[in-house]
Amino acid sequence: MRTSRKARGSSHSGIATTARGGALAVLALAGAIGLGACTTPEPESTPDPVGTSSAALREQLLQIEGLSDPGQTLSGLEYELQFAIDDPDRAAEATREALDAFHASGVPEALTADVAEFYDSPPRFQLSIVEAGSKGAGPHLDLPIASKDDTPTLAAAVATWSRMGQIEGIKLQTSTFDTSTFEMGYTVDFEGLLAGVRPTAVTPQLRQILADAGYDPAASTIKAAITAPEASNTVGGKEKYVQGTRFARASLPLKAVAGPNFASVSYFIPPGGKTVDIYVLPKLAPDGTLLPLDLTDETVRTAGESIQTGNFDSSWDLRDVIAFTQDGMQTFPTNA
Repeated sequence: MRTSRKARGSSHSGIATTARGGALAVLALAGAIGLGACTTPEPESTPDPVGTSSAALREQLLQIEGLSDPGQTLSGLEYELQFAIDDPDRAAEATREALDAFHASGVPEALTADVAEFYDSPPRFQLSIVEAGSKGAGPHLDLPIASKDDTPTLAAAVATWSRMGQIEGIKLQTSTFDTSTFEMGYTVDFEGLLAGVRPTAVTPQLRQILADAGYDPAASTIKAAITAPEASNTVGGKEKYVQGTRFARASLPLKAVAGPNFASVSYFIPPGGKTVDIYVLPKLAPDGTLLPLDLTDETVRTAGESIQTGNFDSSWDLRDVIAFTQDGMQTFPTNA
């Protein structure tokens, strides 16, 4: 059944909201009153239970050890409580304390009463575990808050998620938890690939963590990926911006000879020079195995010559092409 909206919602001091038109209208109205009747006494402010309770909740969350970056958002009927876990060892306890504070804050009751004036359906509440410093823009774990009785279940799920995030060489992606199952994804990053981390070893570790926490690993979905920055000059550092378009199509000669399992490339530019190494990332098999590429010494040498003369010219010196494989890496000197 479609949720009907009775009127435009209002914004609250303690919650970030997507409704902006109402605020502009209030400003315009206030200006008209100020110009037309300067001697009219200011009306008493209307109590805002949602703003008051959410502001108080934020102050409580800031005091919880092992938790950081608390936030609250409201979009229509969707309320989201956000925070990051700083200390994985306190993930369950910090989550329990945060949810207890939420349920005792009056926010659920105030929001329910508030949206009843504008909607025919009650608000929906969600917990989102975000990355510290990301302001909710990065990967996160979303968990529905149905009732206070769900607190132990959600706390255990957050603790499990935090343990999975401690595996070296991977980064968890946006995932969801519902009752007893996870739908999740992760990537093995450039640093992990260089260190020999492969999805075929990571996924079993994740499933073992689920089993150890009392979940049925077969009931959850885990999707793997591998990734590397488009261009970088340090391993594990920030992505490097390369001005111009010389790198935009430089991978095409390699793609043409790498075969159907070619996925992408990453340009590594060591600091202090103009040497470039190209790392080739293959596609993954359904089980996470890195699929083989069709590269040979001869085809890479020919592709390297094309890249050097047609793309890099005198601006960059192509040194090696390195292909990630299931068992490690294969290096092809280009002599370009």
